[in-house]
Amino acid sequence: MESKTTIELNNNVSIPLLGFGVWRVPSGEEGRSIIRTAIEYGYRHIDTARVYCNEKAVGRAIKDSGVKREELFVTTKLWRDDFSDPRRGLMQSLERLGLDYVDLFLLHWPFTDYQKAYIELEKLYKEGYTRAIGVSNFKEHHIESLFKAGATVVPQINQVECHPENQETELLSYCRKQGIVLEAYSPLGGQGFTLVNDPRIMAIASYYKVSAAQVILRFNVQRGVVVLPKSCTKERIKQNSDIFSFELTNDDMSTLHSINANKRRAFDSDKINDRPESSFPVLTDEE
Repeated sequence: MESKTTIELNNNVSIPLLGFGVWRVPSGEEGRSIIRTAIEYGYRHIDTARVYCNEKAVGRAIKDSGVKREELFVTTKLWRDDFSDPRRGLMQSLERLGLDYVDLFLLHWPFTDYQKAYIELEKLYKEGYTRAIGVSNFKEHHIESLFKAGATVVPQINQVECHPENQETELLSYCRKQGIVLEAYSPLGGQGFTLVNDPRIMAIASYYKVSAAQVILRFNVQRGVVVLPKSCTKERIKQNSDIFSFELTNDDMSTLHSINANKRRAFDSDKINDRPESSFPVLTDEE
């Protein structure tokens, strides 16, 4: 495998196993420079969202990179403000990105009326404005409710918090049976936490002469989970991309599996509609 290694989604679209997450990457020139650096280091999969308020920076970085559009995989996500009109949400995202289409369009959370919103995503998919559609922060019952509501397109992706302490084993198994690829955000340990100092991970990293972060990312990749590490520093952006030069053994994988504690640090998606209004990110105009 290499940094451009891909796997096939259930509609035969290929997605790179390694992506660059841009949550909390600044907007404007600083963000453009960071994302451009990731592309220069070989990332071909960029994951943004309306609520990250940096879609313009992503678009500028793509344009400046000189990489052909068809060689890049670009994801954005629909925020709750646009659940009543997903078409408007996607068109505005495309305008900010400066693109004619995205490769993946996700419902960011199972907010109220997510079933209706997903059926609208199906229409946008069939019209070619997105090459794939999916969901984020969905549990099994959320996905099942899509079909009960009349959805006819099986989501291509379910993006969730996934790392050694929260391995989502049951959800991964369910998604595989449905033909849905699991994608990991916060792959190094969750919001405000990191697992790079775990002695079990450090021991494996020392053996392979790689970083603990590389071991963590490699663990999910070998499980067939797409990973979306994020960083704003050149050294870590480059380091996180170098996870294809070694392979974990079955014993290594067993050690990493033993770390699981079902410790999810993101908000509970079953309670997302009860989340305090003041705790939601504020949408801002992008530079």
